[in-house]
Amino acid sequence: MTERDDRELRDRFQALRREDAGGAPPFGATLARARARGAGTWLPRWTVWLAAAVVAVVVVLVGARVLFTNGRQGGLIDLAAVRWEAPTDFLLALPGEELLRAVPELGRSPHFSWRTP
Repeated sequence: MTERDDRELRDRFQALRREDAGGAPPFGATLARARARGAGTWLPRWTVWLAAAVVAVVVVLVGARVLFTNGRQGGLIDLAAVRWEAPTDFLLALPGEELLRAVPELGRSPHFSWRTP
């Protein structure tokens, strides 16, 4: 780009900024209207009371749970008695896996004999 193009581009952006600034009210006036309207209070008072009541109920329930269980854990599961089989366990079954679980005996085969007739 040339210097002339840069100046032209800068002038166009300045014109756009002036146009935008002309349509916007001053910030001080906007802030004054918001304060007069009470826009700083986001929640009605009843919602604050409701939230405080919910927190109090939760604290009471948790406290009761801790006090009345005496440190005991309820509903323990005997993990030794539990057996879970994944839906994909069949993929781990190998054909002839019984051969892999036994130690072969060398020199003894039901199909082959070392002795010659």
